[in-house]
Amino acid sequence: MDWTSVITKLAPMIATGLGGPLAGGAVAAIESVFGLSPAPDATIDDRKAAVGATIQNATPEQLAALTKADNDYKMAMATAGFKNQADLAGIALQRDEAVLADVADARKNNSQNPAVMRLAIMVLLTFAIIMGVVLYGCYGLLTGGITVKDVAIVAAVSGLVGSVVGYVAANAQTVINFIFGGSLGSERKTDAMAAAISGTITAAGEKR
Repeated sequence: MDWTSVITKLAPMIATGLGGPLAGGAVAAIESVFGLSPAPDATIDDRKAAVGATIQNATPEQLAALTKADNDYKMAMATAGFKNQADLAGIALQRDEAVLADVADARKNNSQNPAVMRLAIMVLLTFAIIMGVVLYGCYGLLTGGITVKDVAIVAAVSGLVGSVVGYVAANAQTVINFIFGGSLGSERKTDAMAAAISGTITAAGEKR
């Protein structure tokens, strides 16, 4: 079953909070029902994934407890000034509108600036070069062209490479969003790509 549909049905106020900038409090409300304690470095997406996995095997008593947790969350949000789901959803809308307005203003002021466009091209070229080198290295690991002497070193290097790719990719995505417009979810795609590359290098090193 889809855990988000379960939350939407049993805890609609919490479900609304999950989709906005106050998602941390909404996730915490669900975690309290199931006794989950997230790691200190866990991201919101990590915590959502853990919650989703837990809900898949939830007992009827735990599902019933979600309704009570939703009522408690609703009262807490009312105290903070969000009387209903529409008020809570409005926060996410305001955030998205602010982001879009900021991007539009930046384009208006800088799109005709030759220096800005040169910088954008440099960022994209840097990203292309780094990705080419990384992919070539991954190919070498997978085909045996690169000899691995210490798996631990490969694991450490893979983390570093993933971080570098993530950083450069984030800047490249910013450039693309600036020039062509982009999705507000681009950051998640960038993080996923960096993690995938890091995992590929580590897995290839272990096989060697």
